[in-house]
Amino acid sequence: MEINVHKFQEAILDGSFEHTENHLTAAAFKKDGIEAGLTKVFADVRKAIDKQQLIQADLVIDFPEPTTITVETGIINLPFANVNKVTNFLEADEIVPVRVYLVVASPFVNVSGLRIDEIATAADYLTGFETLNKQMTASVHEKLDHIQEEMAKPKETAKPVPANKQKTPAKKTTRRTATTRKTTKKTTTAAKPAAAKKPAAKITKRTTKKAAPKTTRRTTKK
Repeated sequence: MEINVHKFQEAILDGSFEHTENHLTAAAFKKDGIEAGLTKVFADVRKAIDKQQLIQADLVIDFPEPTTITVETGIINLPFANVNKVTNFLEADEIVPVRVYLVVASPFVNVSGLRIDEIATAADYLTGFETLNKQMTASVHEKLDHIQEEMAKPKETAKPVPANKQKTPAKKTTRRTATTRKTTKKTTTAAKPAAAKKPAAKITKRTTKKAAPKTTRRTTKK
């Protein structure tokens, strides 16, 4: 089974693939295990590949924080949710084989919360599905054991800080910004030298001597 990279992307984005979803309660898982649920998943995958159909088959274990086990057909080890990134690794016009992947999603499986493993090409799965199903079942058991161990661990809580070690809030300091005052330069105009005083004009008083009245002496002859 082969497919064009671009057509694969279109099919996933358009939802043109088979999707099945089965649920298993935490109580049923504890009592009966995972095998019955996985058997349904494997049967759905095999039927789809027989019909040359892409498929995503989910088994959800309803823990307080659910774990989803998925068997899906793809072309690279990226989940369907990241189909847009396929062309970062493959050319859009390439013809590539369809492969079978086992995906486990849980916040406890690893730091990223997702583990994906390539199982085989779709063609090889059809010829060796019995052996491959056993391998996938063993892998799922291993991952579920790890998930349950992580779930059982007590959640870390923040320890209260002793009062004597608590940091006292730093006092807010008000920064005084020096205000630069603009000084207006007074331009001093040099005083003009005082104009030299002209010497006061001398006032000459002309004294006009009045002419003494002429006295005419009359001589009286005796």
